[in-house]
Amino acid sequence: MRKLLLIIPLAVFLGCSNKELAPESTPLGIHNQIYKAVNNGNLDTADNFLLDLEASFPGSVYIKDDLLILYYAHLKQEDYQLAKFYLDQYEKRFATPKEIQWCEYQKIKIDFISFDNAYTDEQKLINLINECKNYKLRFKDSNFLPEVNTIYVKALLTKKYLNDKIYTLYKKEGKEKAAEKYKTTIPKESTPPHIPWYKKLFYW
Repeated sequence: MRKLLLIIPLAVFLGCSNKELAPESTPLGIHNQIYKAVNNGNLDTADNFLLDLEASFPGSVYIKDDLLILYYAHLKQEDYQLAKFYLDQYEKRFATPKEIQWCEYQKIKIDFISFDNAYTDEQKLINLINECKNYKLRFKDSNFLPEVNTIYVKALLTKKYLNDKIYTLYKKEGKEKAAEKYKTTIPKESTPPHIPWYKKLFYW
């Protein structure tokens, strides 16, 4: 009976240990499953594996890399909202001061490339301009300033074209006072934002 009482706890302990050490349940195992799911294009599965890793091993060294892996994967599939989420998590938890400059630049770039139609979301355009302004003030020595300045200038020019459209619309409706707020001068030899012909049918 004494031997039996000693064997039972030992068997339970060994059983639990074997379960915990199952390859697919270790931090490395979950990390590998995330990588495999991303390579197969199963991003929902990869997202869930990261949740498992965070819940089971919150201090895992693989979380840092997996956040970036999922950022790039969602960016490639043009799922910009989730891409920014993973980038934001990486920045808050792991980024060095230099990496923060890169992260903030990446967010600006995402907002720029995700801009579908320059003439339908004035607030999003204003937000992008303000993001660029804040970046230029906050990171004056950043290596990414040339790229941010390019986006900033393009956003400002787009805003001028948008203002001109609004100005023309108000003038057609006889709203002279409202139109004056949007009166602007467009630089010569500049090119208006490109909009596919099928979208032009629905605006202005």
